[in-house]
Amino acid sequence: MTHTPPAGLVVNNLGVRYGRRSVLAGVHAGPFPHGAVCAVLGPNGSGKSTLLRAMGGLLRATGAVTLDGVDLAPLPLPLRAQHCLYLPQALPEPVRLNVLDAMLAARHATGRQSASTTEDIDAAMACLHDVGIAHLATRSLHELSGGQRQLAGLAQALGRKPRALLLDEPLSALDPYYQQTVMALLRRETTQRGLVTIIVLHDLNMALNQCDLACLLHDGHILAYGSPTDALTPENLRTVYRIQARVDEGLNGQRFISTTGVV
Repeated sequence: MTHTPPAGLVVNNLGVRYGRRSVLAGVHAGPFPHGAVCAVLGPNGSGKSTLLRAMGGLLRATGAVTLDGVDLAPLPLPLRAQHCLYLPQALPEPVRLNVLDAMLAARHATGRQSASTTEDIDAAMACLHDVGIAHLATRSLHELSGGQRQLAGLAQALGRKPRALLLDEPLSALDPYYQQTVMALLRRETTQRGLVTIIVLHDLNMALNQCDLACLLHDGHILAYGSPTDALTPENLRTVYRIQARVDEGLNGQRFISTTGVV
């Protein structure tokens, strides 16, 4: 009988060291399925960003990362990014390009061609419209607010049409309006495009209510992976975050974690 590899992104026996220090050891995670938003959670120093960077091929790592059964390790980084694209926590300093030109530059980063065509421009404008910032197309990146820049960065990433999107704390510098706007955008585009979307978060309540899956890191290992409700239990929160917490449900059905103290 032929074995069919699991669909989605799978991490097998992943290990990362910084010098003599082991940051991730023997990590098995996934499959992270298409069409689902998965939160990667854990305290500072638990290896969240390292895990995403290793998935994206930006760090030297042992083990394997596969996407729909295909090993990503042999792929050159530009080609790997076409399949599995990493977006860092701190976006590069804005250059003096307008939003549309930045979209076109990101498209050319795939190496498809060097000159923009009418089809390229139409596709870029359609992506900006999907993200809700088509009205900013002629605005310079350095004139945008933090939230607008984050949306522009996401539009550039989506415009490259990856199959998996790795987002390192995209909400950390945003106000509540843009946090909700970005999460709503990610949920919609993930579903419509069938993306594998993996997002590092610190906001446990956002993960609990806005994500389909949660991956909880503890001391370089995966402590829990599954639905946010199953992963974010009081016992796991005590182990990972050293807090006394409870999970309640409001009248509107939203769940929330309340902290009552530290361990």
